[in-house]
Amino acid sequence: MNIVEMQEKLVTIQKDYIDTLEQAVKRLEDEISEASDVEHAGHPEWEKSIEGYIDELHAIIFSLPEPRYGHEDLHHKITDLRKRIKNLYVDFKKMIEAA
Repeated sequence: MNIVEMQEKLVTIQKDYIDTLEQAVKRLEDEISEASDVEHAGHPEWEKSIEGYIDELHAIIFSLPEPRYGHEDLHHKITDLRKRIKNLYVDFKKMIEAA
């Protein structure tokens, strides 16, 4: 395997990882949205669990290295994930305060 093939393989792995993180953030967004309509909000165990999950995703997303080799779409996905996780935390805190 030459260096170009190795770089492409690394980009593919990074893309798959970012796609999985996007799915995790989407699932969390859905969970928080659903909880604001039902009785989960206000349960300390649920809130602690969700907050821990947000913190974990935050740490992972903000530690992602910027993609190299001219893959702008991955850069935009990482930037979007960083915005989404920040907004998710704000929405979560607002939901808790309202409960």
